[in-house]
Amino acid sequence: MKPGSAGDRSRGQSIHTEGFGAGATPMTSSHDALYRAICAQPDEDTPRLVFADLVEENGDPLRARFIRTQVALARLPAYDPAWVNARQHEPDSSTGHCMVQTLPQQLPDGVGWHRFEFRRGFPWKVGVRALNALVPSGDTLFAAAPIQALDFDPRSRPDLVALAEWPQLARLRKLEFSAGWFPALDVARLAESEYAAGLTELGFEGEAVAPDGLRALADSSLLVRLTGLELRSIQVASALLVDALGAAHEPGALSRLALPFNRLGRDDAEHLFRLPLLGDLQHLDVSNNPLGSGGVTALAESGVVRGLRVLNLSKTKPGVPGVKALAEAGGLAGLRALDLSDNLLGPVAVKALAGCGGLRGLRVLNLSNNLVGDAGAAALAAARSLSGLLELDLRDADVGDAGAVALAESPYLDGLLRLDLGSRDSGSLGRAARAALVERFGNNVSL
Repeated sequence: MKPGSAGDRSRGQSIHTEGFGAGATPMTSSHDALYRAICAQPDEDTPRLVFADLVEENGDPLRARFIRTQVALARLPAYDPAWVNARQHEPDSSTGHCMVQTLPQQLPDGVGWHRFEFRRGFPWKVGVRALNALVPSGDTLFAAAPIQALDFDPRSRPDLVALAEWPQLARLRKLEFSAGWFPALDVARLAESEYAAGLTELGFEGEAVAPDGLRALADSSLLVRLTGLELRSIQVASALLVDALGAAHEPGALSRLALPFNRLGRDDAEHLFRLPLLGDLQHLDVSNNPLGSGGVTALAESGVVRGLRVLNLSKTKPGVPGVKALAEAGGLAGLRALDLSDNLLGPVAVKALAGCGGLRGLRVLNLSNNLVGDAGAAALAAARSLSGLLELDLRDADVGDAGAVALAESPYLDGLLRLDLGSRDSGSLGRAARAALVERFGNNVSL
């Protein structure tokens, strides 16, 4: 029996399923008590792990494994070997889609599982259709699941003043908005709420926030406390977006900033990457922006990269000059994950990256949907600086037999736990190349 197991305490007790989701394993009163403890203390892992022991004893080892896996992964960065193994062999461990049958069915009015997310083995986020319907019955929601995040439906504009005055806001760690066009006054009321002290993550998308609202957030004490901020496809001019972020005079606790789909160009980049807000970032996502070679060069020269662990430059079109600037930038030793997917990069850019000695700490590299080709694959295979790679994504990267064999024969890729060479063209690799890859990497290669 595992340490912490509840042993025989659950045996011989009454069985029911209320509150644990249709199709879920029948639960005992011991499960009920533990589940209530999980909902009451959502930051604690011990009740979750004991719950996993109980459901395993009750005949549901898959759910038990899912809970334990998510609890373990939550303590680790996404480039840790455990995460790489999970992406290769247990992809559902990050989404929770395999556990949809365990979602509680008794929810209060105004919310639903149309936008759900699991963390540490249990539903963590729920979609809100109507805040005015949820507020009077919030206790019911937090008794049904250990919810710590709300995702507001874009078809309903929530009342930020009512949210700021809602005592149950104190239970939440993350809020996501897709509509509202919140002005400065509303944002300030939320930021100043006595119940907002526990918020650590905010997300705004589309028409969720006006420029003056974003400026009010940047200038608030709430932003100083946030560890994560996502601004996705914000419907304001890119220059106004960057100027609003400039209202933050210090990085505070912010370690994760995501700015995808915001039409950020070179001029925006030169201003953005000099902002104090970015000073202590560990995770930066500027994907799906037309930065171009000039914008990526501005990033490389800004010094922001010195503190980064994760950098997403997917669909930014850095070109060879941008990749070279990044490769030649000092201070990349801390970078652990780099996404350069969907950038039309060819062998020249890949060779420049492979020759960068500063990337010795890199663990995850995504070059999917580029024109890597056999020459680029051979350069990656011959790069001593990439000997620490755990994950290499070369899906639809135009890699043929010669490049595949070079990867299979590389003296520096012994540590790979995940190699993806999948292609829309199922016949792109011959039998001999496939056999060489499987012989070298076993079930860690996807073809």
